[in-house]
Amino acid sequence: MGSNRLGLRRPPTYIMVIAYGIVATSMGLVLGWLVINNIKWGELASSLSSANLWLVALALALYLLAGYLRGLRWRLVLGNSDVSAFRLFLIEQTGTALDTFSPIRVLDELVEIGILVLRDGLKLGTILATLALQRTFEFATTVLIVGFGVFALEPLHPYWPYFAVGTSLGSISLILLFSVGPALTGIPVLSKMPVVPQFASAVILLRRDVGRSMLAFVISVAQALLIGVAGWLVAQAVNVDLGLHVLVVVTLGVMFFSSAVPGLPLALGTFEYAVVTLLGLWDIGREQAIAFSLLLHAILFLPPIFFAIFFLPGEGLLSIVRIKALATSTRDELSSAGDERYLD
Repeated sequence: MGSNRLGLRRPPTYIMVIAYGIVATSMGLVLGWLVINNIKWGELASSLSSANLWLVALALALYLLAGYLRGLRWRLVLGNSDVSAFRLFLIEQTGTALDTFSPIRVLDELVEIGILVLRDGLKLGTILATLALQRTFEFATTVLIVGFGVFALEPLHPYWPYFAVGTSLGSISLILLFSVGPALTGIPVLSKMPVVPQFASAVILLRRDVGRSMLAFVISVAQALLIGVAGWLVAQAVNVDLGLHVLVVVTLGVMFFSSAVPGLPLALGTFEYAVVTLLGLWDIGREQAIAFSLLLHAILFLPPIFFAIFFLPGEGLLSIVRIKALATSTRDELSSAGDERYLD
C-alpha cells in the first residue's frame, strides 16, 4: 500500500469503490423492484404511447436552455477568462454524463478541472473556488424552492424535519467553506501552496463583487425554475394534472434525491422510486407516475451523454483509458499544488 508525501498511508480506495458499488447496485435494484412490482404494464404502455411529444420536445428545449445558463453562470463567476459560456456548458454536460456512469460521483469534477487547468490554462485555485460557488448556488436554490414546497404543500408537511436537518448540515458546511477558506492563507504551511491563496482570492473577489454574485444567484434560480417547468410540461404530456408549483418542487426534489442516494448508473431505480413516492402523495397512479418518470429521466440524463459523445473526442479523450489518464493527471495537479512550478 502506497504512502503520500506526508507519510500517511493511502486508504484502500479499491475496496471502498467495490463496497460502494455493491451498496449502490443493491439499493438501485431494490428501489427499482419496488417501483415495478405488480404494476399494470398495459396501462404504462398506454400512458407512454399517448404522450404529447410536442410538450416533451418543449421540455427538452427548456432543459437545454437551463444547462446553458449553468455555463453562463460559471463564465460569470470566472471573471476575466477567455473560456466561453458555450464551452463551459459543454464541459458541464460532459462532466454530468461521466458522473452518471462512475461508481463514485467525483469523476465529473476531476475531468472538468483537468480540462480547464491542463487544456485551457486556468488557475487551479480559481477553478476550485468557482466549482464550490457553483455547488453553493445550486444548493441554495434547491433549498429555497423545495423548502417552499415542504412548508406550503400539505402532502409534504411530514418531511419537514428531514429537510430541516439536511438544510442545517449543508448550510453549516457551506458557511465554513467560504468563511474559513480565506483564513487558510494565515497558516504558514498552507499559505506556501499557490492553490490556497488562489482559492482565497477568488472567494474574496466574489464577496466584494456583490453585483456579480447576485446575478449568478438569479441565473441559478432561473435555471432551477426552467428545469421545474420542464418537469411540469412532461407531466402535462402524460396527463398528470398537478399545478405548476407542485411539479417544480417535485422535479427538483427528485433530482436531489437521485443524486444524493447511491444507486445504479443513470440513477436507474432511485429516480423512478422518488417520482412514484412523491406523486403518490397526490394520489397519482403508479403507472402514470412511472410514465412521467421515464420521460423526465430521458430528458435529464440523455442530453449530457449526447454532448459528451461529441465533446470528448474533440478534446482527444477517445477512450476510457484516456479519460482515466486525465483524471489521474488532475489528481497529480491537486496533490502537487505546493510545487514551485505552480508559482505565478
